[in-house]
Amino acid sequence: MWPAVALLVAATAATAATGCAAGANRSASAMAPAAMTVQAGPAAPAHEAPATTFVTPGAPPAAPVTTGFADVNTDNSLISNGSVTASSEQLLSTASGFRREVYRLGGRVFSEQVHFRTDPEDGTPSEAASATYRIKILPRLLPDVLDWLGKHSSITAQDVSSIVAMESESDAAIVRADVQARLAELDAQLADTSLVGPVRAALVEERSRLEPQAIANPDAVADNTKRVAVLELHLEAPARPDAFAHAHLLAHARGSFVGLGLLGQSDARHNRVGAGVGIGGRSPVSTLEVMAYASPEMSGSTGMTATFGVGTYSKAFGGGSRGSLNPYVGARVGYAYFEASYLAVAAEVGVELVKQKGVLWTVSARPMGLVGSSSQVAVEVGSSLGLAF
Repeated sequence: MWPAVALLVAATAATAATGCAAGANRSASAMAPAAMTVQAGPAAPAHEAPATTFVTPGAPPAAPVTTGFADVNTDNSLISNGSVTASSEQLLSTASGFRREVYRLGGRVFSEQVHFRTDPEDGTPSEAASATYRIKILPRLLPDVLDWLGKHSSITAQDVSSIVAMESESDAAIVRADVQARLAELDAQLADTSLVGPVRAALVEERSRLEPQAIANPDAVADNTKRVAVLELHLEAPARPDAFAHAHLLAHARGSFVGLGLLGQSDARHNRVGAGVGIGGRSPVSTLEVMAYASPEMSGSTGMTATFGVGTYSKAFGGGSRGSLNPYVGARVGYAYFEASYLAVAAEVGVELVKQKGVLWTVSARPMGLVGSSSQVAVEVGSSLGLAF
């Protein structure tokens, strides 16, 4: 019996120990979070993420103080005036466009005179057509007006002068431009918020020192905004080119070949070669011409002509204004001697091959009637070289 009691006591003790151990484990498990919570309090700063920080943006740089007298007015300190002469094929449209351009740039037209005439034969503007304007505009816009004229017309004369109204203010403006450039660099550096300490303080001090120097002096430029440029424009139709514009006389040297007796007896038919000189004005035909012709036979006498002439150009082919290929017609009358004396009457048809800078080269044909005791018909073909004097 005692062995059975001993086994029962042992089993009871083991059960109690097991239960106590399990309770102890549950108590330890329950207490662990509390212990961890207590210990986590002091260690929190070492494990938590740092608080988010926001950098406050710096104030924008102060705008430069304006006085109402910006440096752009320095250009207006120029006192400009002058005159321009230009020519245009489209005179009316150019004159109208110039007027609109002046008002577009803010200028004003104070005087306007337009005289327009067309040539009744070809409808082009006559040389008497013209337009005259007197305008006022800001001096700094005067180059824009001149550029417009250069694009839409041919400027033949320009006399424009400008002087600085206040030279000391102009010199100061050059210095201000350099100071303003330095202020812009300082503003860019001060915008960097990472720049602190003595460096930033030095930049701020430099900006404060330079800022007053960048402001124009109102007393020096107060009247600059009232200055305007005065320009007079004379617009005219282009003059027709004239190779002899400054010539007074035109000297001719001529060489020719003449055939005589074209309608006369067979024994009167012969040919002669001649040369001579002439003098005249602006006409393609020399006013006075003297020619000498060699005899076809050694025993024959030398022939000669002394004639006066007039001529004109064909309007249908430019009226002689071209530099080449100008057709013309003319007539001559005078004295001729070919083995006998004659009254010479001739027509002339020719072409100016070259007409440039005082040089004239022509070719022409002259049907000629020789009226006398034995009248006959002749034809002369020749070429002339003329030089202007």
